[in-house]
Amino acid sequence: MLPLVTVGIPVKNGFAKRYIDENFIYTEDDIDLEKALNSILKQSYKNIEIIISNNGSSDETNMYLEKISKSDNRIRVFNQNPEILPLANFQFLLKNSIGKYFKWNAADDMISEDFIEKNVEFLENNPDYSCSSSKFWFQNEKEKIYSHNLNQDLYKRIKKFFPIRFVSHNIFFSLARRDILLNTVDRSKDYLAIDWMTDLDLLLNGKFKTIEKGYIIIGDKGFSKSKNFLKRKRYNKKIIYKVLPFYEMTKDLFIKTICLKKLSFFEKISIYFSCLKINLSFIKKYKMNKTIIRKKIKN
Repeated sequence: MLPLVTVGIPVKNGFAKRYIDENFIYTEDDIDLEKALNSILKQSYKNIEIIISNNGSSDETNMYLEKISKSDNRIRVFNQNPEILPLANFQFLLKNSIGKYFKWNAADDMISEDFIEKNVEFLENNPDYSCSSSKFWFQNEKEKIYSHNLNQDLYKRIKKFFPIRFVSHNIFFSLARRDILLNTVDRSKDYLAIDWMTDLDLLLNGKFKTIEKGYIIIGDKGFSKSKNFLKRKRYNKKIIYKVLPFYEMTKDLFIKTICLKKLSFFEKISIYFSCLKINLSFIKKYKMNKTIIRKKIKN
């Protein structure tokens, strides 16, 4: 029997434009949630469950989910009331999944019809891989196609992650072994770069491959492409974040690697140094952005 795959969709206000005809048919071209969900329902691989966590939507999402969940018994819908933090919503989906394999799918992301089939096939035949995915591109940047292979030894794949961290979406949105993913960082902590820490956690537990078949289209409106992380929460309030903006990620990576026998002492130092570099790079970029803003205000 084919293994069960769970696809988890976190959503809040899943419709970019709002037009509904009298038959409850969405007619706008760029409706995100419907396209994302349809790309999953049309998978050639049929043994899937789809769980959707509706995080306090105030648009037509509630009506749409109520209707679509009645049309396919593979769909389960949870309504968060009160609303929870965005990445806590991701964690909620994982905790409520039951499949052997798990994939997050943002509410404005789409996957090819063969994505799950081909990635399940690969993972079933390659037990040393914690996850696999397909090439991806951003919705409005079709000319740039990203494909990563981090299938080297542990040290090399961790080191190779840092240069690609800003375009590592197909690791976070990969098809992963659920038992491994459950033991990665708790996303309900919702700290800066916790998605990178999730990627690193997966790489600490196995290799990653971008297979030749399939694709992911990353949407431009949701969490996947968000550029508002500088404004989040408390990063200007505590001294530690002025020194180490990615403090929690740095700490978690240190805790998870310090006792790893697969890494030598010098390899660990090299990894921590790479982590320190991205903290310093962030500080530099943040200060440059503030300087540019001040100059614009003066002019």
